[in-house]
Amino acid sequence: MSSKKSGGKSNVGKAGGALPGPTSAKEDATAKPAAAKKKSSLPAFGFAADLLKGRKTPAAEAPGEPSAAKPEREKPQARKDAGPAGAAARTSDTDPERVFTFADSLAAGHVEEQAKKIRRETWVTLTLANETFALPVSPVREILRISSITRVPHAPYPIRGVTNLRGRVIPVLDLRIRLELPEGDLTRTSRIIVVSSRGRLLGLLVDAVHQVVHLDVDLIQPPPEDVMTVQSDYISGVYHVERGLILLLNVDRALVIRDAPEPGAALLGGTPAARPSEGAVP
Repeated sequence: MSSKKSGGKSNVGKAGGALPGPTSAKEDATAKPAAAKKKSSLPAFGFAADLLKGRKTPAAEAPGEPSAAKPEREKPQARKDAGPAGAAARTSDTDPERVFTFADSLAAGHVEEQAKKIRRETWVTLTLANETFALPVSPVREILRISSITRVPHAPYPIRGVTNLRGRVIPVLDLRIRLELPEGDLTRTSRIIVVSSRGRLLGLLVDAVHQVVHLDVDLIQPPPEDVMTVQSDYISGVYHVERGLILLLNVDRALVIRDAPEPGAALLGGTPAARPSEGAVP
């Protein structure tokens, strides 16, 4: 005898087990928001650019789904730029020590600049009998205009006389006579170059002083052996320029006099007693 009190289908299966009943509309409404909320949840960590592009991060990936490999950061490529000009190019924004790298590149450029300066020497150019000579700037103390040169009888050859340097009397050597060039007169361009040699101050009389120049050491050539003698060992080198040659003088050797003129030979256009003193340049 079957019972029909419930008026509906029985939830009892053939095996006597309970079967799942139909889901109510209320349960569906509560389940959907929960699923949507879970789908839009953000992971606990990750890059903002990856999140905005919709990439899956390890926290948002489904279980069992292989994670996408993160792209490796590109290592900064080594650049061959040298000197301070390429310092900014050698540093990379991805280098964590870029500040130190930039500082090191500037220091390296400074060392290169100093190395280049060491290979250059400073000289003072001058004129003697229309020829260009040069003295190293290191022994030069100052350059004087001609005020007066007082003759000293029996002064050693090739001393022109003495002059007053702020209360100090110094000898003046005529560089023309020392280099066995023709004698010249004092002019408005004549100068006395005060040099220091072996702890002493001496004046070198020259026709004119031009300028201070920086010569490349690698371009200085030794004087030709065919024209060099013991008397001309004061020439330390030859330097080529556009206008000709510059003869480089060694101050210490130029002040060493090995041979004197024969007795009775006229010096400076007359004997020392004939012109006891020379006044200022007209």
